[in-house]
Amino acid sequence: MSGAMEARVARLRGARDAEEPGARGIERVARNPECLRLRAVTIAGITPATAAHQILGMPDREGQSPFALTLGQRFERRLIENGAANLLTLYRDRSRLTVADAKIVNVENLAPGSSLRARRRRESETRRLLEAKLRGHPDAPNLIIKPRLTVSLVDVPHPIEPDYLVASDGDRFYRVGELKSYADRDGKTDAADIRGACRQAAVGIIALRQSLVSLGVAAPETLVEAWCDLILRAPGSFTPTLRAMTIAGEVASLDRALAEAPRNLDELEAMLPPGGALSDASVLAAIPNNYRPSCKEHCAMWSHCRDQTLTAGHPVVLGDHAAEQLAAAGSIARALDLLNRTGQPPRTAAETALAQQLQEADTILQRAVAHG
Repeated sequence: MSGAMEARVARLRGARDAEEPGARGIERVARNPECLRLRAVTIAGITPATAAHQILGMPDREGQSPFALTLGQRFERRLIENGAANLLTLYRDRSRLTVADAKIVNVENLAPGSSLRARRRRESETRRLLEAKLRGHPDAPNLIIKPRLTVSLVDVPHPIEPDYLVASDGDRFYRVGELKSYADRDGKTDAADIRGACRQAAVGIIALRQSLVSLGVAAPETLVEAWCDLILRAPGSFTPTLRAMTIAGEVASLDRALAEAPRNLDELEAMLPPGGALSDASVLAAIPNNYRPSCKEHCAMWSHCRDQTLTAGHPVVLGDHAAEQLAAAGSIARALDLLNRTGQPPRTAAETALAQQLQEADTILQRAVAHG
């Protein structure tokens, strides 16, 4: 990122240190691409948790359980310790890598630490390794642990670190891999967990494709297809399982989300008052949200946005189905007017139809109660 762009983003962020959203933060945007508030904080380098608890003052009741965090860390550590020997064995057992495919690089070990210099070094080392594979160099690694890539959101690069990249010597390029400690119960595995992992992998695919474009590849999707490897845990053990997942839908969804407005920093700056910054609670609260009941699953700001939506009387607080059914009214108050024949009479054909539906449903309900 250029110095001028860094300064602009810092002004938008205000009195907050920059945070890296990572793949999880980028995929949150794809879950609700119409939420300008979520996009704004992500672009500026503020996590939803920081926005909710340290800027908007919401109580911190979120977070993954310590047990789940410890389990995930232990599972990942077992796979990548000792030169990623267990991960390499898994791929050989599945005939995805041969005995000759034994070149492994852990990018974190090349430049350990969290300093800006170390992080930049890991980005340059990752780029060097990708170039080697692109050129067909015989020393190109078969496993790259914790590569450091970037994904551009309104031309602002956001670093991500996929768990690993994998390719045999005969493969044209790398595939993204995700390590998750979820128990692999085949069709009974929590679908939401699988979707979340696939969305994160989709972020890695977009990052790889953007890296190839920067290296002069005109059609990066031909080298980085919409596939990922998902490693889960066998129930009751730390034995890893390996799934090859096709995630074209997740990649397409992410592509669309990245193209949504605001499409550049000019549009984002125009949403803020002169001199305003997202670290100001009043400024952040004024950025339009797009609250949905599903926001609770992925965004720490959900309760603040829900309260604002409830104050506005938007039907979505009653659920997505209610929001769809009451769309013609636009608010709960207007829907009640149409039901009770109060306020202004129906102003459109859609409101007329909705009023009739509400009144018919109310008549059926009253009869049921009377005969109950």
